[in-house]
Amino acid sequence: MGPAVFLALFCMLACPSAGAQPGSTASPDVYRLQRQITTLTARIDSTGYLITAALLLPIAIACLVLWWNARRFPAFGSVGLYLGAVSCVFFVDYLGSRPWDGFFTSLSSLFLVEMTADALRLSKRRWIIPVRIICLAGLALNWNHGLGWYQLVPIDLSAFAVLVLMLVRLSRPVRQVRLILPAIAVIWFFRLPLDPHIRTFVTLPYSFTVAGLRWYFGPITMVLFGAVAIAIFALELIEDQREKERLAAELEAGRAMQQVLLGAEIPIIPSLRIESVYQPAGEVGGDFFLVLPAPNGGTLIAVGDVSGKGLRAAMTVSTILGALRVLPFAPPAELLRALNRMLVERIAGDFVTCFLAHIAVNGQVITANAGHLAPYRNGEELPLESGLPLGVTTDIDYPEVTFVLAPGDTLAFLSDGVVEAQAPSGELFGFDRTRQISSQSAEQIAAVAQAFGQRDDITVLTLTFSPVEALHA
Repeated sequence: MGPAVFLALFCMLACPSAGAQPGSTASPDVYRLQRQITTLTARIDSTGYLITAALLLPIAIACLVLWWNARRFPAFGSVGLYLGAVSCVFFVDYLGSRPWDGFFTSLSSLFLVEMTADALRLSKRRWIIPVRIICLAGLALNWNHGLGWYQLVPIDLSAFAVLVLMLVRLSRPVRQVRLILPAIAVIWFFRLPLDPHIRTFVTLPYSFTVAGLRWYFGPITMVLFGAVAIAIFALELIEDQREKERLAAELEAGRAMQQVLLGAEIPIIPSLRIESVYQPAGEVGGDFFLVLPAPNGGTLIAVGDVSGKGLRAAMTVSTILGALRVLPFAPPAELLRALNRMLVERIAGDFVTCFLAHIAVNGQVITANAGHLAPYRNGEELPLESGLPLGVTTDIDYPEVTFVLAPGDTLAFLSDGVVEAQAPSGELFGFDRTRQISSQSAEQIAAVAQAFGQRDDITVLTLTFSPVEALHA
């Protein structure tokens, strides 16, 4: 626009009568131009709102993307929703759309409270529902009557709720909370003291001018908070990933150690043909088995299951297998009592099921059971008496049961991972199916249970008795 044209427009706006005579048709055009310039001036004055909205929107989207990929961090989602709602508030402020301004302001109040609780890691179980109802009521008022709850009360209730949450968290801060707490405190400062109702009592600057544009402290604060939140959450994700890598390394070390202990070569027993399968449900398992030659020429067989999962169960398994290898040989009942005394002091709150069987060269079997599944003999479950699991209490006696294997008899020792295998429909494998397949090889039994739906560690050990005399005949 040239200087002459600009000067002419200025004169027409300043002195409308100079540009048009009374009754002429040019006067309405001048007034229309005045209104357009007034609107343009207002838009230029609020350009800071548009720029701030444009800056906040990608930050909000980034937070939501982080939440989508890390659902265990709900603060990502609530911060993204809050910044998105605030971005909409600034955008409608730029457009001058008052009804929608109240709508998004009420919505941002709800997200502000939820964001604060999530960022400060506070439980929302008991109090968030009433807060949501109040904010939804504000949304309904705005939608039907053009009023938000913030217009019906003289203070910002969400800011006071945030203040209460901050004071609660100050009693037990953690490192991540100490980082985010100052940022939330800054939001609280600009949300409450700069509220129009509160400004009647305080004299605080509301905006500043840079490059000919007016910038408001509130919007700028939101952009800074979004940047700080992204930085803090990115740091938290990095630390979480490092912790996962550390735990994965520990699990791998535990798995390797467990495979060495359980995968040791089964000794050759002339009278027994033994097969075993160990299939943990995770990296490490709580099942165990052991085949040890006894000093009297017989064989000691141990099969068991540790309650719980992960490294703790794996370490208990290692303790039991180590103890069975170094304890002096004794009848199964005495060995169970010795293991129980040792475990009561070491696994408080957990327990271990364990079945011990000593098989002599002539086929005589002496068993003692501490709460484990009874073995199957030739496809039928043995009716054996059982004691309490190991680690429950020290005052336990384990009864012994003796029977004799005939040539060609089979025994199948199983963990509950076979019986409790579960199909996608929720149906359990059960004892009837287990009994039907108990005469099969260890690999076949484990494969059937795993295909049905493995939910727990699966351990199967099968043996077939063949007397030494029959082998030499």
